[in-house]
Amino acid sequence: MTWWMIGALATIVFFNRYVFLSPHINIRLPTFIERMLKYSAPCLLTAICLPIVFFEENQIRALPTNAYLYAAILCVALAYWHIKIIYNVIISLLFFYGLNFVLNAL
Repeated sequence: MTWWMIGALATIVFFNRYVFLSPHINIRLPTFIERMLKYSAPCLLTAICLPIVFFEENQIRALPTNAYLYAAILCVALAYWHIKIIYNVIISLLFFYGLNFVLNAL
């Protein structure tokens, strides 16, 4: 059942991506839908990241020692300043691991 569900979801995702992103298929979406689709990636990323940042084993992380939150704030700030994505990821990861090391050493 699980493999069938994974295959079905992969097929649906591939079909949706292919139909709307393939240059060989000429489908024009209304401008309202195109504007809405621009927000889908940030919304999905937020839905995936928020539980990781704020929860640990079904409990809220303590704010003063939450390295995930501080790294996420830094990452958003760097993205706002239009730093290239690879530099943003490297700086944010180094900050997170450094802060995590310091907080665990205390």
